[in-house]
Amino acid sequence: MLRIIHKQKECIGCDVCCDVAPNYWFMNEVGLAELHSILRTKGTLHFGEGWVEDMEILNQAAEECPVNIIRIERIACKSDRMGENII
Repeated sequence: MLRIIHKQKECIGCDVCCDVAPNYWFMNEVGLAELHSILRTKGTLHFGEGWVEDMEILNQAAEECPVNIIRIERIACKSDRMGENII
């Protein structure tokens, strides 16, 4: 599994993440990108999960975000190193 960290309050509404990974983000009623499934919120950060199979599109969404508010991390598993950063 992958952890998606999204700092939504800094979103500029460019819609890039929604175009690249529509299964993970949508544009909400105020014109900001929002994760479809927010597992928890801490301060201004929204946390979600993604599938390893979707790593390429999630990395693309993070890389193409013009304000760099998306981070993707591998969730620790027995066979993985703890909290390995992907992006």
